[in-house]
Amino acid sequence: MSAEATGATRTTAAAPGSPPGSSGFRPDIQGIRALAVLLVVVNHLFPGRLAGGFIGVDVFFVVSGFLITSLLLKEGRREGRISLVDFYARRARRIIPAAAVVTLATVLVALLTLPLLRVKDILSDAVWATFFAANVRMARVGTDYFAEGQPPSPLRHYWSLAVEEQFYLVWPALLVLLLVVLRRRGDAELDRRFRRAASVLIGVVILASLAWSVWATYESPVTAYFSSFTRAYELGAGAACALLPRLGILTRLARNLLGGAGLLLVVYTALTFTGSTAFPSWHAALPVLGTVALIVAGGSGQPGQETAVGRLLSLRPAVVIGDWSYSLYLWHWPVIVLLRSNLGGERFGTVPVQLATLALIFLLSWASYRWIENPFRRGTWRRTGRSLLIYPVSIATVVAAVLVSNQVVRYQLGEFDDNPAITVAEYAPDGAGDDEYVALVKASVAAAKDGAAVPSDLTPGLIDLRKQTASLGDCDYRTGTTKLCAIGDPDADRSIVMLGDSHARALSPAFEKIGAELGYRVYVLVYSGCSATSLTQIDRETDRAWEGCEDFKEFALGTIEDLQPDLTVIGTDVGRFTDPASGRTVGGDDPGYFEALDQGWRELFTTLLESSDRVAVVGNTPKLPTEVGTCLTDGDPDLGDCAFAPGPYSERVAKASFAAAEAVGADRVNAKRWFCAEGLCPAVVGSFIAMRDSEHVTPDYARWLATPLAEALDLR
Repeated sequence: MSAEATGATRTTAAAPGSPPGSSGFRPDIQGIRALAVLLVVVNHLFPGRLAGGFIGVDVFFVVSGFLITSLLLKEGRREGRISLVDFYARRARRIIPAAAVVTLATVLVALLTLPLLRVKDILSDAVWATFFAANVRMARVGTDYFAEGQPPSPLRHYWSLAVEEQFYLVWPALLVLLLVVLRRRGDAELDRRFRRAASVLIGVVILASLAWSVWATYESPVTAYFSSFTRAYELGAGAACALLPRLGILTRLARNLLGGAGLLLVVYTALTFTGSTAFPSWHAALPVLGTVALIVAGGSGQPGQETAVGRLLSLRPAVVIGDWSYSLYLWHWPVIVLLRSNLGGERFGTVPVQLATLALIFLLSWASYRWIENPFRRGTWRRTGRSLLIYPVSIATVVAAVLVSNQVVRYQLGEFDDNPAITVAEYAPDGAGDDEYVALVKASVAAAKDGAAVPSDLTPGLIDLRKQTASLGDCDYRTGTTKLCAIGDPDADRSIVMLGDSHARALSPAFEKIGAELGYRVYVLVYSGCSATSLTQIDRETDRAWEGCEDFKEFALGTIEDLQPDLTVIGTDVGRFTDPASGRTVGGDDPGYFEALDQGWRELFTTLLESSDRVAVVGNTPKLPTEVGTCLTDGDPDLGDCAFAPGPYSERVAKASFAAAEAVGADRVNAKRWFCAEGLCPAVVGSFIAMRDSEHVTPDYARWLATPLAEALDLR
């Protein structure tokens, strides 16, 4: 989201990055911007108080499209041409300085206050934001199964600025091309025909984008939310307002009614939309139409003809907030996220802290508007040549800051003193008769209780812990492939199949090692997020039956029937599914959930026993309250700071799967003993980081567990 604020002689201001309009100063536009940014700030600062406040971004898109197009049309009418160089020079000095300063400030504060693993992600976000591709980055993160549950990026809000800039890479160029074509034809009524042709063009854009938005939101809500293609119709609607002829035929009463209806529609959607509203889709068209009505109602161009809503939006406080709206948008989200992260959700949620946060947001925004926005817009940077230098300079500055910060992070992650690994001999836990694997877990718990230092030589290292995901090679079934990849000992006569979701994937390095050492072909049939049951699973993104998951399960069962393996191993979590008895979507807290789950598991295990010599369920890897890597990189922790009690839900799921397996004659392996003891799960076992996040085993630790897993499954 960008904005084009202007001074006392300005013609207008706009949603992030927007320039003066074509019909003199319109203070009501500033008021619309103020309304939009306040909706967004309240939505983010007071969660639950204004659940639909996110539609403020859509209001900004419309205003931005209107003002940018108005400026381009004015230039075309005055000069007979549109200069893309001048256009991008104006954009550069308007949006880039403040955006770069906020990015740099966010990186610095994150580096000083947040866990280092989280800082690494923020550094990546900063680079994407600087290249106006934050929406692509956020869509990728939002659809990454392994990123689910991670705290939001303090730079996430840059996605809307990216959407605008991507739109403005195309729309002005199309107008220039259209103007060139009409001029070469020697059209005597150039302005009228240009507006008509541009109106047809933007109409096509609006219809195509709206249709795509409806379809994409149905198919993939997360990617649709951040997509330029699904949002183009919102910016296009604002452009269409600029292309409309003067609406002098509208009476003052009609414009009053139109303005009132527009304001009511924007407020109504802010009050009634929630996070579960399919968005943008056609729902976004409602605040878009409301904003269009506000713009059109206030555009009579006649002094003294202001509407009641226009006068309300033109009040001095609204105009001032409208002036600051770009800075308010830039600063509010990182301030909220960083303070919440450092204070904790409970403390941050108190009214005094929230009010202090709001005051800080306004203070920073005022300072940014006065000392960053205005000087670049009005000073010597107004020269086109200098303006065009702003973007490369900002890129170089942010990238340099990211590189330096990354080196600082890498240094600090490897800065542990020469701390030894945890050993059974040193901590001598009770239960000397345990095998070495269980004994090492107990020793690690004892070390945590003793407040021992984090070992220096960790496996895997902390720097790339979040990348520690077991490789699937060419057989990542989320891509739609139906290939088979034999690992372990590909030439062996015996075979093992692993079936399940990301939990089975996380354990697959153990079975690859088992296969290589004991002579088994191993096939890893896993699909992250897709639970191994016979029940119809609900897609967490679309809230509908998950077709990809169901197709995979059909493929996997057919493959296992063809392979006739010696052993099928199941590793899975469970999500929401359709209850066969009631036909309702149910989750873990719903009545009848575990009864239906028991039925789904019994059916699956029975089917697998018909095509496998043996079936075994490996379960009860713990689910922890936080990522161990985040804890280990937050300040200067000892092992006691990063030992957690396992979540009760994962144990309940495991018990249910074991009960179903026992009922039909399948084997069970309770993995909890290799992760937890005495009610605690240490982040470090020996010198291994056991979990890559809060619930998935690291590949290195999985390989370490190959021996006890083989013994538990009687494979030796």
